[in-house]
Amino acid sequence: MTNLKHEVALFSCWAALMLATMATVYWGTHATTLALQVTVILLIAIFKSGIIIDGFMELWSAGSKWRLIMYGWPVLMALVVGTTLLTK
Repeated sequence: MTNLKHEVALFSCWAALMLATMATVYWGTHATTLALQVTVILLIAIFKSGIIIDGFMELWSAGSKWRLIMYGWPVLMALVVGTTLLTK
């Protein structure tokens, strides 16, 4: 029975990642301004990294230091990419 719950959780993670990917494609082609486009896409990327960290890597029960490192990296990279794209 626990195996079925695990499979449902993984399928849910996969489905959420697919929907988030489709949202990224939509915002990549339909944004009104560059700033809005970059902001939304990077927020979706951070959301997707959270799904991967908690869902696929199963780090929801890891120590706070590991979670800080794992969640901090995508946020840091989003800030670097966003700053790079939005500054001239």
